[in-house]
Amino acid sequence: MSQDLRSGLVELTSRLIQFPSVNPPGYTVNIASFIRDWLGNLGFSSEFREYAKDKPNVIAKVGRGRPVLILNGHMDVVPPGDESRWAYSPFSGKVVEGRIYGRGATDMKGGLAVIMMVFTELAPIIEKRGSGTLILSATADEETGGHPGVEALVRDGVLIGDAAIVAEPSGSHRYYIGEKGLCQVKLVTRGRPAHGSLPILGDNAIMRLVRAIGKAEELINEFNRGIKLPSELMDAIRNSAEVYLEAARASGLNLTLSDFERVVGTVSFNPGVVRGGSKINMVPDYAELELDMRVPPGVSPSQVINYLRSGLSGAADVEVLDTSEPNYTSPNESIARLVHEGIERVLGTTPKPIIVTGATDGRYFRARGIPTVVYGPGELAMAHAYNEYVTVDDLFRTHDVMVYVVRRFFGIEG
Repeated sequence: MSQDLRSGLVELTSRLIQFPSVNPPGYTVNIASFIRDWLGNLGFSSEFREYAKDKPNVIAKVGRGRPVLILNGHMDVVPPGDESRWAYSPFSGKVVEGRIYGRGATDMKGGLAVIMMVFTELAPIIEKRGSGTLILSATADEETGGHPGVEALVRDGVLIGDAAIVAEPSGSHRYYIGEKGLCQVKLVTRGRPAHGSLPILGDNAIMRLVRAIGKAEELINEFNRGIKLPSELMDAIRNSAEVYLEAARASGLNLTLSDFERVVGTVSFNPGVVRGGSKINMVPDYAELELDMRVPPGVSPSQVINYLRSGLSGAADVEVLDTSEPNYTSPNESIARLVHEGIERVLGTTPKPIIVTGATDGRYFRARGIPTVVYGPGELAMAHAYNEYVTVDDLFRTHDVMVYVVRRFFGIEG
């Protein structure tokens, strides 16, 4: 990687951070226009695809025919929070001692800059050789579900290919092959109101909810004992547990490897929001809990919901809030093997495939049957944090690996 490319990648990452594409509201007009102009100045045409007002997606394609490789990154970022807690302005893109600071530096303006650079470097070769099609997609709304972003683009056939790389932060020495699914439900209990001084005349919905929460936790623990995980993912689950354990120990938490193996390989249980009652001297007749659960590969959210409904019958109603299926790409798929090989050959280290507990836009590609790997600069622990940064070295390393992978994918020597 030449010095000009290196400085260009740092400058591009910093410039992307300077667009405050905060979600909500998640407007991407300004940053999308910058990307379109940046590509245009280098001789590449691109188009806007907009499914929600002021949230355009940018799509650029080169080459023809198959195979088709998609390089994807999202443009939106989470809010910066209390700006007084930042060492540098959250949208400065300031470069200090080998780090580029700002909201979205890790999640994922750094990854977006990498795939933009890789696209413009290799597109002329792919175009000239006619060895397939390379697609760059800078997309909207990932931080709130990706519905007018990757989900819509895949649904409409705009983003369809033989493989995809999503440049979310994995760190240059790791790659993600899958993610847990989402299962968010509401537990609702109802009672009978009465004066608080005579609670015996009423039926307290909050007390009913407390008992229902305890029962729900027992049911999930029982459900987890019967889970059978896909055998080809066992190494990835252990790898994931090791990564999370390392981060926990760095934070001073006294947890074990088996603790995190359970977190990755079972249905998690997190009561997130409780509501109930309207006045201290009234027996409440209504209470509810918003319950967040993450579901491992091999399990469907519908199985979890049905199990809860059966076990809580008569104790609480179970209402569905949001779900998404767990998903993964086999570590034996060509794109996964290429990324693995790229990290080994370029960085000289043995990488480990990971299953993550959160969700990315990769789930929409996988749902369409597109083998997908998440690989990009930055550490997951930095995402959404104060003083978020991406290191310059990690940008360079992921760039070089990505170039290797894309070249090999299209059979380009050199």
